[in-house]
Amino acid sequence: MDYIFLSGIHGVGKSTLATELKSSINIKSISVSDLIRQAGKTLDSSTKNTGNISKNQELWKNELNNLDLGISKLLLDGHFCLLDADNNITPLPFTTFEDTGMTKIIFMKNKPDVIKDRLLKRDKKDYSIELLKKLQDCELQQAMKYSTENEISLYIYDESRPLSELLDFITN
Repeated sequence: MDYIFLSGIHGVGKSTLATELKSSINIKSISVSDLIRQAGKTLDSSTKNTGNISKNQELWKNELNNLDLGISKLLLDGHFCLLDADNNITPLPFTTFEDTGMTKIIFMKNKPDVIKDRLLKRDKKDYSIELLKKLQDCELQQAMKYSTENEISLYIYDESRPLSELLDFITN
């Protein structure tokens, strides 16, 4: 199934952006976490640490293939890097995304202090600015590398850029 991958670390604003996009164009959105839950796995939404990373990646890929979107585009909210159970930054192997139909990548970034405040407010988790910066840097590097290696267009977005530019990227 063809989709646009919306990449960014937890708390960056991906869900909010997806809601804005859905109000502007014919696009549906779902997160990789939602697909994993659809597969029957319970995920704790208050912690961003992930156990059994490789098994989770297989679960979402199977669920993605079962989606019926009609004529809508799909925006898939996910990550190129995760925090493992010990808070180590873990880049996902690119084989995770093989044969999934990714057509474009939107990397969403924000200031680490803004992300820290959002995660503290939303999830009651206090991550260090340093960890969030390293995680966001890893996410960006992986998005750029995947984009280059697979000849997939990449758009780097932050909330200061006009939404109209992002809409052009998605629809053209």
